[in-house]
Amino acid sequence: MRRYLFAILLACISSLSYAQSLTFEELQKMTNLTNDQVHNFLIISKGFKSLGKQIHFGRSFEAFESTRPDPKLKETVLLGVAGEMPSGNIGRQVFYYSARMKDIDAILKQARQSSMTMIFDGSDKQQNIYHFNNTLFMAIISVGLNKSYGSVQLEEK
Repeated sequence: MRRYLFAILLACISSLSYAQSLTFEELQKMTNLTNDQVHNFLIISKGFKSLGKQIHFGRSFEAFESTRPDPKLKETVLLGVAGEMPSGNIGRQVFYYSARMKDIDAILKQARQSSMTMIFDGSDKQQNIYHFNNTLFMAIISVGLNKSYGSVQLEEK
């Protein structure tokens, strides 16, 4: 009987807990997926909805937003074409935004544990900036000084 109560308790706790929906590695992989693969991954596997094309930074991006009902847990992914790689593949820029600092902190920790090297750690008037680099990727992780938002910019070189 105790086992069943314990199992029910664990199920309730796990249903109330929240984990980040995208990892640093998944964001990296999105830089070289096809449009169909990205749609399947974000919409079917990760519970995002498409917001269509949007203009940011003077460029066209496809926007996705998490389907969580609480606005404090919303995540946004912007995908833009970075250009054609020497291999002939199309690389893309991936921007990830979250107002939940646990998401950004987890991604920052994953970036530090990845094969990428942190080449810059600094801040400006609005945010802390962490720049990671290796032979394949460039990543910039920004965290608002007031800890109210964070973003990740990833691009395949």
